[in-house]
Order: sequence, then C-alpha cells, then structure tokens
Amino acid sequence: MSAPFSSIKARYSKHYKITAEQLDWLAEHIEELGQAVQAVCSERIAALEADAAWAVT
Repeated sequence: MSAPFSSIKARYSKHYKITAEQLDWLAEHIEELGQAVQAVCSERIAALEADAAWAVT
C-alpha cells in the first residue's frame, strides 16, 4: 500500500485522532505553503503579462 493511500485511509478511519498541537502545526505549515504558492503564481502571472504586452507591441 502506498504512503498517500495509507494516510487517506487512516484519515477516514473511526480511530483517527489528531491533537490540538498537531492541528496547530498543520495550520502553520498550510499558511506557509499558501504564501509560497501565492508568490510563485504572482511571479508567473507577471511574466506572462509581460510576454503578452511585448507580443502586442
């Protein structure tokens, strides 16, 4: 069984438990991931807009 499938299966188990500390840790890391995704996407969009503007002129 692959690791991702195992974690999904465990999450939907009636025996799955998560502590407040674990949930806080996840929330912090999700926020960091969201900020990283925002930065990468913003840079890519700006590059695409610059390319599009250059192509029009």
